[in-house]
Amino acid sequence: MNGGDEVVAVPVDPPQPLDWRFSQVFGERTAGEEVQEVDIISAIEFDKTGDHLATGDRGGRVVLFERTDTKDHGVSRRDLERMEYPISRHPEFRYKTEFQSHEPEFDYLKSLEIEEKINKIRWCQAANGALFLLSTNDKTIKF
Repeated sequence: MNGGDEVVAVPVDPPQPLDWRFSQVFGERTAGEEVQEVDIISAIEFDKTGDHLATGDRGGRVVLFERTDTKDHGVSRRDLERMEYPISRHPEFRYKTEFQSHEPEFDYLKSLEIEEKINKIRWCQAANGALFLLSTNDKTIKF
């Protein structure tokens, strides 16, 4: 091309490989630091878009995360999934909120203590931009 209007393709380096580590709790732990039983993650669930993640722990807490690395490509998610292109970024999530879903209970009829541990989380249909989910322990389902 004349006049210095050349377009130069700059190679894009692939992302560094992920460093996978096993952890059943949130946060950094120092060597020898004891993990509390209530902090162990017992349930995890992505919403149908993959943009939100909910986790439940043995303490009855539900923690929500929101994906931060998504871009609006102007193409539907279904079409993006069908395209073959290299992954340019690893998924990243940030803390959104948390709440206490279940408390320990006692079933007086069965003389049985019901722990607060979250067994399962399910996302419900979103409406008007609001997020809804169900969480359950051994006895109660909460909305």
